[in-house]
Amino acid sequence: MVRSRASERERNESSASFTWLAAALGLRPGRGPVAEAWADTRDTMREPRNQSVAYPTDWTSDPWLARGARITGAGMITPCWAPPDGIDEWTAPDVTGVVAAFASAAQRTRPQAPAREVPGNVPGGAESAFLRGQAEPGGRDAAGRARAQHVRAWLGCAVGPLIRDVLLSADPDPGAVAAATAARLETPRRIKLPASWAAANQFSEKYLDLLYNMRTAPDGRLAFPDAAGVRIGQGEGWREHWTWLSRDIGLGDLREALRVAARLMRRPAVVEGLLSTAASEDRRLGMTAVAVARRWLLTLRAMAWLEDAAGEEWTHVRPRDLACFAFNALKPDWPRRVIGISHRSSDTKSALSMTDLWSSGRCAIDATYVPSWETNTGMVWGLFGATAAIVRVRSPGYERSAWCLREDELTRYLVERSDFLAERWVLDLDPRDLGALDAVHSSGGDDPPPPPPADAPARRPAPTRVRVWTPGSRPEWQTAILRAGAALRVINTLLADADLTNRFVTEFLLGDAHFPGPAPGGHPDGWDAYREVFRELQALSGGAEPAVRLPWGYGAEQTALDMALFRRLPEPRPGELRDALVAYEFLRSEWPMLAGDRRRRYLAVDLRHVRREEWASDERLSLQRGLLAVRAPVPVWIVQHAGQDVDGWPIPGDHPIFTEHFPGQFPWMAGDRPDRTPFVAGTGLEYSSALTALIGRPGVR
Repeated sequence: MVRSRASERERNESSASFTWLAAALGLRPGRGPVAEAWADTRDTMREPRNQSVAYPTDWTSDPWLARGARITGAGMITPCWAPPDGIDEWTAPDVTGVVAAFASAAQRTRPQAPAREVPGNVPGGAESAFLRGQAEPGGRDAAGRARAQHVRAWLGCAVGPLIRDVLLSADPDPGAVAAATAARLETPRRIKLPASWAAANQFSEKYLDLLYNMRTAPDGRLAFPDAAGVRIGQGEGWREHWTWLSRDIGLGDLREALRVAARLMRRPAVVEGLLSTAASEDRRLGMTAVAVARRWLLTLRAMAWLEDAAGEEWTHVRPRDLACFAFNALKPDWPRRVIGISHRSSDTKSALSMTDLWSSGRCAIDATYVPSWETNTGMVWGLFGATAAIVRVRSPGYERSAWCLREDELTRYLVERSDFLAERWVLDLDPRDLGALDAVHSSGGDDPPPPPPADAPARRPAPTRVRVWTPGSRPEWQTAILRAGAALRVINTLLADADLTNRFVTEFLLGDAHFPGPAPGGHPDGWDAYREVFRELQALSGGAEPAVRLPWGYGAEQTALDMALFRRLPEPRPGELRDALVAYEFLRSEWPMLAGDRRRRYLAVDLRHVRREEWASDERLSLQRGLLAVRAPVPVWIVQHAGQDVDGWPIPGDHPIFTEHFPGQFPWMAGDRPDRTPFVAGTGLEYSSALTALIGRPGVR
């Protein structure tokens, strides 16, 4: 049950910033370069000749948050443009057929536009509050750091990382700030796009994908996203957003982060740079600015809703649920689901799998929803964040599920109190109604003619077959080799000299000499943890010479690769180094040979045949534990059997969890699980003759 926490109403800072931004952009009364450019772009998108949207890969994004879906004669769905009238509105698919079929069970949510707050000036404390939290990378002010990361997430979602840096800059010169904004908006335009992207850039879609994923490196240079890592408009930077939004945080801290972010957005010089770019004679550059204005406005709408919701008391819904629900409405995802199914898996999933809803690209079901960089919390709320119809399947066990209780409480809030979408419906159905829902969904849609045949559901291979690599257990000698190889590379990132690194290992870690300096990254276990790693491998291999060495000529290029992976290691905590090192070396030496086209690649840790008591300590599972601890270059999922409840196991992070309730539930996971992986060739390390003999010994694998 939701109760108000506020004794007296505070100004909603997000609403105030929305009012300020709309006025600064000239949207009230609808004149000015942004309003006119939006109207022109919207009308062009709606033209029939523009309804066949080109997309060069399966990772179709929706950077304008304005795409719909057309149903082909074969019942497949393809992208089309479906922009709303207003620049500050979400696209609203037509769900009247579903609502009419279940009229007695349908409730419309309560749309609530941001209140027209008087914005005032930016309080001087906004920047300092953010910077104080940002300056605490350790644990001394964990709440402040979490608030700062929430601020970064919302600013990045609104305007992208490059313009976020301008919003956060201390430059007092308005002219310089406006010029910096315009220059950063133009940055993607100066990049030569791959030829395959040209047809998918009619409305600057690819420039927008770049703008919302490019970052400024610590040395000040622009860091360009790996195209293979930008999944549905989300590059790796989005993983950081989802990770922080999914962590435990108090409602007060969540609300304060939103208020700081909203105040930071009120920077007139940034809007000045946006307006000048929107009026550019370069049509695609102008479109880029208009799209940023749209996403900025929509972000503030979602933030205004969230700021109010964070001022309430909740029974089952957690602050991270609220944050991920709102954030999901803003991700550049396609296809956007029309119907989201809230259900108790053990009661309903088998029946759902027998319907065409299961394979529909317009229906959100957790078992067939492929996340990009979302956490598990983010993935679950992705089923509902921007969904026009939320169906609660009221099975007997619905209220015995923690997730169903959260979904029920939040959707009741949408109906009774407030929703940021202008049109959304919540339906309460009995499991026996699934057949009727399936029939209604399959017989029509929110798309223009031609309609599909009555027996053809709105199918996309949804999801398409996804390449998922699932590592098996490793014998202890393999994990020992991987761990020592990684330790060697990590030490070299500190010493930057292969010969010096080899001598250091021999004299200090395999020998008896003591080294007084800190271990790489200031790890709390110190050099003793590294000494243990090398001595374990030496004991396994035998022989007098060191079991593993860096080769002669191990130069700057190799060290740069090692340093890039070193940055993917988790924050140093006691007892966690060993598994992280195994994952490090796997990603360094084996994964590049396995990955191929990473747009189609994921990693999954399969725990279906693992018991909780063996998970934390079994040496053969060290790679799996490590992959869940490091920031891998591709998303990492977890697969479990129903009833395992691995979310209660000692697993770091909040990885997407796929739960198998019946055999063959995940045919779309095109799995790879080799029984043994050759890792000697291509590792770039030298092994001793004793270790080489061990590896080549018959039957050792």
